Amino acid sequence: MERIIKLNDTFNKIYQSAAVALLAGIIVASTLQVFTRYILNASLTGTEEFARYCFVWMNMLGASICVRYGSHAVVSILDSKLHGKKKYIHEAAIQMLIMALSIILFVKGFRMIGYTIAQPSPTLRIPMGFIYASVPVGCMGMIINAVRNICELKIRMDEEG
Repeated sequence: MERIIKLNDTFNKIYQSAAVALLAGIIVASTLQVFTRYILNASLTGTEEFARYCFVWMNMLGASICVRYGSHAVVSILDSKLHGKKKYIHEAAIQMLIMALSIILFVKGFRMIGYTIAQPSPTLRIPMGFIYASVPVGCMGMIINAVRNICELKIRMDEEG
């Protein structure tokens, strides 16, 4: 189990590093766009599209990280009223729902890649399938993190008896 947790931690560090690099890409592209448009009076082509695609990828990787740390949006009315084993069951059910929806998105994302791989983006001319690949990549991370969360819930529930 410890080996799986270390592997998952490494996996999440890769996702976090990629998300930070994508954020840096957004900042650089947006800065270049503003500089060339308002200072040089000549817009640099492709920067807005590049920033948008970085944003899409960053969001999908960030969603995976949010699943791991439970930092996604939640409605905690029921959660705050449950205690003991019921609370663990509730939390596990939430993780299973996240996993189920992520599996659906994963499958649909691969289908979308197949539909769009030959379509080039308007300015950068990169295959749109590469952009849509963010969906299954992000969902894979969500599935892996939901499984880890369920395992940790089981361990905590066993420790409490």
